[in-house]
Amino acid sequence: MCDLVVLHHGAIGDFLLALSVIQSVRRHLEVRRVTAIATAASARLAAGRSAVDDWRSPEAVGLHSLFRDDGALDQRLIGLLHPAMRVLSFLSGPTEAMHARLSGGRVGAGTGPAALPSATHHPPRVVSVDPRPSGSPRHITGQWTEAVRSQGWSVSDPDPAILRMERRASNGHDRRPRVLIHPGAGGLDKCWPAERFMELADALAAHAVHWMLGPTELEIEPARFDGLRRRAAGRNEPVWIADRLEPAAERIAEADLYIGNDAGMTHLAAAVGVRTVALFGPTDPRIWRPLGEHVTVVAPPRPGPIADVQVEEVRKALLAP
Repeated sequence: MCDLVVLHHGAIGDFLLALSVIQSVRRHLEVRRVTAIATAASARLAAGRSAVDDWRSPEAVGLHSLFRDDGALDQRLIGLLHPAMRVLSFLSGPTEAMHARLSGGRVGAGTGPAALPSATHHPPRVVSVDPRPSGSPRHITGQWTEAVRSQGWSVSDPDPAILRMERRASNGHDRRPRVLIHPGAGGLDKCWPAERFMELADALAAHAVHWMLGPTELEIEPARFDGLRRRAAGRNEPVWIADRLEPAAERIAEADLYIGNDAGMTHLAAAVGVRTVALFGPTDPRIWRPLGEHVTVVAPPRPGPIADVQVEEVRKALLAP
């Protein structure tokens, strides 16, 4: 049995995709405990609810010192990494200076004393995965898994990420299946037109429609959702503002169906296990889609404007068994 430290610097959905690989590594190495040092709020949420046991913020352990090549690593970081039997880094590839520092090698003047002590046993103590896609159409979790294998860890193919959230019973009197629609995303080019989400909601009369908006979308272009809010108020459709991830995850776990754009919340819904319909446009879903048989992706034939996705295509996806 060994401990594993995961280093990750990315957004909500990126970490949840990485969680698929972390699950495989944990099984293969018979890991006793996994600690994630990660920027994403989803990493903190995953602690104790997934293959990750503990979360530390990068600031709390001095992770920034790993990005320097002219000085010592922060003692807090050394104290956390040195006892760990294994390190899985999603910060850089295995040929870059950061990997050498983690592995105990000398890279550049003054970095030798700053590096962690090297290991003499096999398989290697440190595996580094370049988080950027390689150019292959293979799903990104498959690309990352292959990078792990190429460095000596014989892990299995990745399974969909699993995030355990308690499903609470609704306190309301509406017994219809609940659909949660999240019409936002981090980039406007990933957002299906809000009026199409509303048109789609009209076709969901058998469902209790709930909406979720994030503070980022409201700050970037608040007027874009004025019509949605008027509609929701007129039809008594709740609108939740997802300003913190844990309450948002709890709301998602209460849903029977989730519909959203290519965004972190959509990856969260998939990881929680809710039936998910994900709308993609400029991003290639072959590489970045959430995994799982409960996930349906609707996208143009080739990556392009998300407005090319028609309401009828999404409606048919909802009716599919």
